[in-house]
Amino acid sequence: QHNMIEHFLQKLSEALSTMWGWLLCAALLVMNFIVGYEKMVGFTVMAIVLDAVWGIAASLIQKRFALSELARDTFAKLAVYGTAVFVFILVDKLAGISGGLTTSVICIGIILVELWSMSASMLICFPNMPFLKILKKALAGEIASKLNVKPEDVTAALDTLHTKKNERH
Repeated sequence: QHNMIEHFLQKLSEALSTMWGWLLCAALLVMNFIVGYEKMVGFTVMAIVLDAVWGIAASLIQKRFALSELARDTFAKLAVYGTAVFVFILVDKLAGISGGLTTSVICIGIILVELWSMSASMLICFPNMPFLKILKKALAGEIASKLNVKPEDVTAALDTLHTKKNERH
């Protein structure tokens, strides 16, 4: 028995003697912490990734694609949202709330924000799609920030962007 514990501690110290060992340990601790919350965390990460994909599409249409900017924004979102979700999982666990009610609420909020951002990028890509046209007025501010124009100039900017695109083809 004593020999087995000694062997275990020796192997553990070997594993933790490298940076990769510590990173793997941290990843496993986080994964263990979020057990039971995988779907919420997964859907939230999926929303962030989809927003990044639509952001790429919109910036390619505008001819202003910048991988470094996209990576920085996506990592920043993952860090900020990840911290918020982590804190709410902690609140759920400390309060003994089964089913993760507070975590669900924060994840739904994050997904809605990402969906809003995604919708603006989709509208930049497809300004004549009927479903998206309904949202144009509501999304004017979000689209304006993505196009670097004033909210009242959104329609004209979208028309100009797609007129130039169509002239090239």
